[in-house]
Amino acid sequence: MTSLERLIGAVGAKFSWGEHAEVITVSKTSRTAGAAYERIRNAVDYEEEHLLRRNAIRRIVMRRVQAMDKQHTTRGEALLTELIWAKYLPNKQVPPSMIGTIDAILERYDRLFQAIPADGDRQAYEEWLFDVLSTEIEYTLEPPKADEALASFMFERVKRELVWEADKLEASEQDMLLYGAIYRALLKSNPATLRYRMLTLYFPHWSRATESQVEEVAGRLSALVRAIESHIQHPLADQLYRRLRRYVLVFWTIKDIIKEHPEGATEIFKNEEKLTKMVKRVAEARYDRFRTRRTRTVARAVLFLFLTKMLLALIIEVPYEYFFLEHIALGALAINILFHPIFLSVIGMTVRIPQKRNTDQLIKFVGAVLGDKDPALNIVFKIKKPWTQGFLGQFFTIIYTLTYLFSYGVIAWFLSSALNFNVVSVALFLFFFSLVTFFGIKIRQSVQELLVVERQGSVIGTLFDFFLLPIVRAGRWISLRARKLNVFAFFLDYIAEAPIKLGIEMVESWTAFVKAQKEELE
Repeated sequence: MTSLERLIGAVGAKFSWGEHAEVITVSKTSRTAGAAYERIRNAVDYEEEHLLRRNAIRRIVMRRVQAMDKQHTTRGEALLTELIWAKYLPNKQVPPSMIGTIDAILERYDRLFQAIPADGDRQAYEEWLFDVLSTEIEYTLEPPKADEALASFMFERVKRELVWEADKLEASEQDMLLYGAIYRALLKSNPATLRYRMLTLYFPHWSRATESQVEEVAGRLSALVRAIESHIQHPLADQLYRRLRRYVLVFWTIKDIIKEHPEGATEIFKNEEKLTKMVKRVAEARYDRFRTRRTRTVARAVLFLFLTKMLLALIIEVPYEYFFLEHIALGALAINILFHPIFLSVIGMTVRIPQKRNTDQLIKFVGAVLGDKDPALNIVFKIKKPWTQGFLGQFFTIIYTLTYLFSYGVIAWFLSSALNFNVVSVALFLFFFSLVTFFGIKIRQSVQELLVVERQGSVIGTLFDFFLLPIVRAGRWISLRARKLNVFAFFLDYIAEAPIKLGIEMVESWTAFVKAQKEELE
């Protein structure tokens, strides 16, 4: 069986929990409250939608991993119940046998937590293990067989024709880099997912590991973590990921056609006219879904930004102006609160796709891949040498550094002189301007996953890069650290979530009690 045939079979297979005499059931009230909490929690954290359930699993496991209600609830049952509350799993469909499966996974990782080296960074190891654990649980709850088959198909197809013009690497290292790049580009895997997938490459039977195999992994934990991280953080990993991102729409399109016509996909792939028509249709559907997702992403980011700006204005800017300047500049305060959400909306909502040119190229690529032509995609991977080397590189570095001073200096001068911003207002404006510009560019760059044509530069784009790229880089630096300083997320995760979930659990218990009392009266 070819990889394409396996893909057709995997995509055509529908996931189902099956028919069971008993299922895990929660009340409608609990589901309403749990889902409402998750919407609030997700609104204050900028994250990709396909990662939300895994992130929820991680939060719940971190809270429950050391605790167990010995009276009636195991950790597995508590986890599944909370996921059903939050509507990450369907109500009245999950069989009770899944409780034992999840408990077994948690017990397996208990041994790995115990194996963390005494002389190592315990917090870093725990973070790593929670990433892997939460990913395995999600994969167990709903195995992504279609995604795995698609990744295997792309891996086989790309490996066959990829020309490496980079540093000499061993074949095994090339395969690991290619594997990671495909999962990042095609399936949008984050580091947590990559860690789990690479763990299963080292230990293919990990999900069914015996006690002796678990002990083997525990004994090699430190070396295993270092090996996996070396692949994920390899100097060429990002370059290869960006190179392959251009071709993911080709494989998404093939999957979409199979999903729409699971029985007739093979016939469509052999008929050029039918294939062209189908590629156009699924491409248009992809473009439409992108626009919908972009709107939703921008809305969530704007809401998160507005809430954060309001909080900082209330605890920093207003007190500073009231107590130190003895007056509140309402105009500057309003600009500082409203400008950044509006600016982010403009950046995010103005991205465009060159649809006709892109679709024409997509038709050619899909036909070449399915026609088994070599090379179909003409993928050549060349290593990009850093410009920081040599005299010219040092000169460019100095110029680039000066653009930081120029860009921030001009903005700060305009705010203070033209809009009468004080020092604190200017600092907050620049901080959020950097963050918003970075978020906006990330949203705009998300269109790259739909482009198989090369994007053309422009004079405006060159000027933008020169003056705003330093601000974008500063925003990236801030965002990587701001996640750890997200006050809203910290409050919800470590202060509010436990009592809120306890309250939902009390409602669930009361509902069950009342139901039992009614049954006794029948």
